[in-house]
Amino acid sequence: MKLKKVFRENWLTRKPVREGLVPTGILVFLLVFGRLAEFPASGDLVYGKGEYWRAWTTLFVHAGPGHLLSNLFLFAPFAYALISYFGLFFFPFVGFFVGGLVNLAVLKSMPGPVLLVGVSGVVYWMGAAWITLAFLIDRRDKLVTRLMKGVGVSMLLFLPDTYRPEVSYLTHLLGYVAGVTSGLVYYAVLYRAFHRAEKYDYRYDFDAHWDPRINGYSAELPVEDAISNLES
Repeated sequence: MKLKKVFRENWLTRKPVREGLVPTGILVFLLVFGRLAEFPASGDLVYGKGEYWRAWTTLFVHAGPGHLLSNLFLFAPFAYALISYFGLFFFPFVGFFVGGLVNLAVLKSMPGPVLLVGVSGVVYWMGAAWITLAFLIDRRDKLVTRLMKGVGVSMLLFLPDTYRPEVSYLTHLLGYVAGVTSGLVYYAVLYRAFHRAEKYDYRYDFDAHWDPRINGYSAELPVEDAISNLES
């Protein structure tokens, strides 16, 4: 008769904090009405005139309602999840800061007068960061299974089905790569906290002939001197 390690909870199986709703609503509001400010970015404006701040203001500018809605479809749920589980520093502050850096890199390769608008780079960052952190934190499945899930979700959400010349796929790619990198760094920094959040129950793994109704033995509490026989 051996002790069996039974999963109970981890950082991501807890209920998300409700405080994430208000910041998410504010961010959605800023995206919806950000187009009114009209501070887009182009290579000429950023590198020609030195208006580097436009790499961040252009995140809130969209080409039209369709462009905005396509980004909000993933932005809103990812924003709520990231804020609720990882806090406001990681998102929106790190996410939008990295999004601006991605825009600076992309604008270097674009024709000078062409505008780069929208928050899609940040959306790809959000998705990649969440998938990476989920892969690292939620260890209930085997490594290969978690990897396949991450790749599958990424392909389902972010792999384009058609080519559109007006879309900056470089922004998407760099945003995704930056999201994976940010997730890895964030996990490394808070590694101990994530692991302390893992909770397990220890129960006896009874033989087939054992019947607790007859023997009347409770297996809910661990026995300290039997930990060495633990099977994970």
